[in-house]
Parts: sequence; C-alpha cells; structure tokens
Amino acid sequence: MTEEEKEAMRKSFAGKAVSQMTPEERKLFDEEFQYGFGNQPKQKPTVANSPLPAAPTGSTMSFLKRMNLVVKK
Repeated sequence: MTEEEKEAMRKSFAGKAVSQMTPEERKLFDEEFQYGFGNQPKQKPTVANSPLPAAPTGSTMSFLKRMNLVVKK
C-alpha cells in the first residue's frame, strides 16, 4: 500500500467508530494506533525512601483541649 493510499484511507476512517470501519481501514488503524494496554511502563516508578512521620505523642482529647474545642458541661 502506497503512502497516498494510506492517506486516503486515513481520511476515510477519520471520525468513524471502529465498528463502522472496513477491514482494510481497521487493519491500517490497528497498525498505526498504539493501544498501550498490557505494556510495561517505560520506567519504574520512583519510591521515596523518606522516614515515616513521627507518631503523635498526645491523645485526641489533649489535641482538642489545646485547640479549645472541648465543650465543658
């Protein structure tokens, strides 16, 4: 298939749903369009090796008292 034929076919399936494409259009579409499903990522995700935050030293009630959110009856 020449480049002119491919260009004409690209124009013919532009805007069409995949289910409406002819087998030839679908073949060209599948060759040119890269789905990316199941492919491994190009690079490994980076993992931060920072230490965990310190555990809170007080209780919830002491925090609420410091913030003046405890209502005394």
